[in-house]
Amino acid sequence: MEIKTIEELVGMFKDSRISELSVTTGAEEKTTIRLRKELAQPAMQHRIPPSREHPSSVETQPAYTAPEPDTSAYVVSPKVGIFHSIDSVGVVGAEIRTGQVLGSIESMKLMNDVISKYDGIIEEILIEDGMPVEYGQALFMVRLG
Repeated sequence: MEIKTIEELVGMFKDSRISELSVTTGAEEKTTIRLRKELAQPAMQHRIPPSREHPSSVETQPAYTAPEPDTSAYVVSPKVGIFHSIDSVGVVGAEIRTGQVLGSIESMKLMNDVISKYDGIIEEILIEDGMPVEYGQALFMVRLG
């Protein structure tokens, strides 16, 4: 892959809302480029206190509401290797249980099960079948419940 192509990819990635990109090229001599970034959180807006001289300019703030509890979790890769999905399980909307095998990671010609630690429903699949994964990489987002 040429440097100019890599620079163009980085430029497009930097300006996009994508948080992770992996590109593999070449038939015999493969080149893989992985880009990852943290998406910026929206900046908190600070409220300027109203002037005491002008009581009509007093603004009312909405009552504080506690953030909703996080109702999703991620199933992560237990090893570095190649991810292999299970067709009946690896689909959005599939109901899963704690201890259920969701796929496998091929590492050094051995298959290692990806096991769910949660009861819930698969909301999002974050990796494709046959793609390389790293230890701790999120594979599935699960809505708990």
